[in-house]
Amino acid sequence: MKKILTLLLSFSFLSLSAHAEQYWSDNSLSLLYGGNYKMIPAAKDSEARVMTLEHVSGHSWGGVFLFVDRIQTVDEEYRETYGELSPSFFLKQFEGGFIKSVNAEFTYEFGSSTTSPSNTFSQDNYLAGVGLDFNIPGMDFFKATIYHAWDNNTFGRAEDDQLTLSYGWHHGQVTVDGFLDFTPSKGSNHKETELNFTPQITYDFGPMLGLKNKVKVGVEYAYWKNKFGDGLKETQNNVSLLVKWHL
Repeated sequence: MKKILTLLLSFSFLSLSAHAEQYWSDNSLSLLYGGNYKMIPAAKDSEARVMTLEHVSGHSWGGVFLFVDRIQTVDEEYRETYGELSPSFFLKQFEGGFIKSVNAEFTYEFGSSTTSPSNTFSQDNYLAGVGLDFNIPGMDFFKATIYHAWDNNTFGRAEDDQLTLSYGWHHGQVTVDGFLDFTPSKGSNHKETELNFTPQITYDFGPMLGLKNKVKVGVEYAYWKNKFGDGLKETQNNVSLLVKWHL
């Protein structure tokens, strides 16, 4: 199934590229520092720095969201690279209603660590599902997606389901955006119910500094109940300082 999804995604990109139109795009670089990361590495709490490269764009056929995290603990004993590539394809669009579009949604999750052999891991996970984009007054965007995931990692599960909400709102120079991932438990593989709620609250200092590009400063709060759902029942409550430069 994973190979079929990869082939479908490749074919879709190739077939759309001939007549696709890009409407907008945004690229950014973020730096975060937090003092209460759980399970970095496994069974350990750590202070860590995270550098994130992020891309989002809208096209005539849908959109693309891509990010890559580089995670490093302050003691430099643990390093990890993690990323997600999420293309979205319009199935049906609506004008002026509460529902903006119905989409075919895909995500490829990839990552690996570079610590001692006892702590190394890698993962290549594939998600496919259906999403709805909503028109909500005052919101920049609000999206809900139901995925089925085919997992290939070290956390003891082969398949699961996931609800993802993503959202964005701004007023003046203040922005609140983020996501919520909910994965229910599955008795067959002893996976715990998992909830990851991660908003960012930032203020854009770009105009004050006389810059055309946005330079956002703020915080990211990461509440992750039963992180990785691996049975250890670790819950992360972490506030990170955040600087985000839109390129």
